[in-house]
Parts: sequence; C-alpha cells; structure tokens
Amino acid sequence: MVEDVRALLADACAYYRDSPRASALLGEALDHLDEPLRVSISGTAGTGKSTLAAALGDWPTRALRDLEFLDAPHPSTLTDASVRLLRHLEPDQLATLRPTAPSAFARQTAVDTILVLARADETGAGRIDALLTAKQIARRAWREDPLCSGFQGVIAVAAQLAYGARAFTDDEFELLAAFAAVPREELERYLLSVDSFTDPAFPGPVSVETRRSLVVRFGLFGVKLALTLIRTGCDDRVKLSTELVRRSGLGELRDTIAGCFAARADALRARTALIRLETVLNAEPRPHSDRLAARVERFSAGAHDFRELRLIADIRGGRTALAGESAEEAVRLLGAEGTEPEERLGLAAGTDPRERYEAGLDAVMRWRHEAERPDRALAERAAAQVVVRSAEGLLAQFV
Repeated sequence: MVEDVRALLADACAYYRDSPRASALLGEALDHLDEPLRVSISGTAGTGKSTLAAALGDWPTRALRDLEFLDAPHPSTLTDASVRLLRHLEPDQLATLRPTAPSAFARQTAVDTILVLARADETGAGRIDALLTAKQIARRAWREDPLCSGFQGVIAVAAQLAYGARAFTDDEFELLAAFAAVPREELERYLLSVDSFTDPAFPGPVSVETRRSLVVRFGLFGVKLALTLIRTGCDDRVKLSTELVRRSGLGELRDTIAGCFAARADALRARTALIRLETVLNAEPRPHSDRLAARVERFSAGAHDFRELRLIADIRGGRTALAGESAEEAVRLLGAEGTEPEERLGLAAGTDPRERYEAGLDAVMRWRHEAERPDRALAERAAAQVVVRSAEGLLAQFV
C-alpha cells in the first residue's frame, strides 16, 4: 500500500508543481512516509497530557520504540494517530471530540484515536478502589455510549502514578516501606489530604519537603496505594513499581497503542498522506484533478487494514454478536495480537509451513461458513466476511 501511495503522491506533486503551497504540503506528506509514526497526546488543561506523554516516551519497549509521541502538536503538524484525554466521560465533553472529518477518506477510515479517561485515580474522591471504578466506567462507556463507538479503545489511566512508578528509586521505596511500617491507625489520619500528609506533626523523622516530593511524584492516591501494596506483599522496589504501573492503566494503553497504531504504522502513514492529498484537491481543484481523487477512492475501497481495526474495536467494545472463543479468535485473526501470520493464527514462531497452511485453511473454511449462514443477521455475516478476508490473506502468504 505504501509504495502505491508514494507513487500517487509523486504524481500529485508533479501535477501541482507550479503551486508552491500545494507542492510544500504534498512534499511534506511524501517525506513523512519514511518517518516515524506520529501519535499526538492531546487534551484540555489539567488532564495530564504532558505527564502521559512523558510516561509513554520513558517506556523503552520494542513495540513503541519507533513511535514519536507529540504533546499537543500544532494543528498544522502531520499526525497519524491520537490519544485524547478527558477528565469525565460526559456527553458534552465527548461531543467535542467528534469534529467533522476533513474528507470522505478520513471519515471512511477513522480508526486513529484512543480515548483516555484521565486522572483516573481521582474517581470516587480518590478511594483506594478508584482505579478499578474508573476502569469499569471506561469499559461501560465504550460498550454502551454511542459517542464512544468510534474510538479504538476507552481506557482509564492515572498518568501521574504511572510516570512516578516508572522512575521509582530505591530511596523512595525505602521511605514508603518505613511509612507502611507505622501502625495503620496511627498513620490513617495523615493520609486524608495533602495538607495532612505534609503536616509537621506527621509521625517519624521524614521531613515535610521529602513527603511533599512523594506527593508530587505519585499523587496522594499513589502514596496510599503504594502503602497498601507494600503491606500486602510488594516487598521490593521492582515488585512495587510493576504493580503500580499495572494498576495505573498505562500497560493497557501501551498495548492498545502497539496493536492498533504501531502494528499498522505503514497503513496509518499512508492514510495521513491521502488525507493531505484530499485537502489539496479540495483547496485547489483543477481540470482532471478528479482522476487523482478517484485513485484515493480506490485506496479507501481496498484498505483492509482499516476494516480490521474497525471490527476489532467493535468486537472488543461489545458492538457485535461475537462473544467468547469466537470473539477471541476473530480479533486474533484480525491482527489484534500481532500482524505476523503465526500471531494471527495463534501459532509459535517458526511453526512448520505445512502446519501454518493447514491452520490458515481451517480458519478460512470455518469463517466462510459463518459468513454464509442464513440464520445470521446481515451485520454479523459482514463482520465474518472481514475475518474471512484476513484469513485468506494469510493463505496467500503461504502459497
């Protein structure tokens, strides 16, 4: 797909070579096909977008190493995907995240956004079960609220906790372990607010400034959660850091970014380039420019990556009849757990080619049956047909 889009952009550059503005816009899009995938982190003031961007960029994972995270980029900057932060999943706030797409192609391939319920640790007045409650709210909104149906995921994240836990030091662990050793009834009243936690009367020799630095790094909720985890078995820095990151929601967000964005980097960069081309075609229409527009439409019709991503989101968001093992197999075949053939088929790397082919053929036959069942609703058969197309693509690689 990328090479075809590159050729189309090159033709468009030649077509608009006498227009400095169009040439610059198209040239930028053409160059971006060879650049890292850009993911914007955006949200209103106070949502913690800079902290989240830092937490993701501090995470040296293989899946995310080729991504560039941009903290609230300028509107003119080319971005391929976005993570949008909201404090509350209310209709008026959700409505602001669904502006009219800039082009027909953008609307037809709108698979580029993950929604984050930000500062999830503040849910329910910061109770110790706040993160669990926030995750339940996010999942329910994704499944039940039509305003959330267009996102690749709705994920609750406590960015401050995640960032602090990623950079956890031995000294900080020792401090928290010392606090956890104080009798709970003696410590409890000092954990009601930041003011009480930094009160000079706080038991023990730890200075006010040191306690304040802990709150700045982890938030008061993070401090309380860390104390609870230490008391219940997280008895070293690595264990505590791992558990705090897991509970923060950052791992779920990272996995969603990896599966929906990083694994589809070429397709998303190509999408960005085609949207830029449509923008130029709309701004500077010329005789016969409809030929370029027709080529964009053909990409839209043949872009299976985007159909896969939309169906993955619909299945995981509970908006299809697929459930249980069928849903698990469908999202795997669609590439949610990796786009390599073995990953789609649930096989180990290096599996014998004959075994891979037989597994692929079995998947094609079973999902064709589902796509042709007359007792299924049209939408269900259409979903199964997308899975068939993915499975057939695997077979084509094995021949």
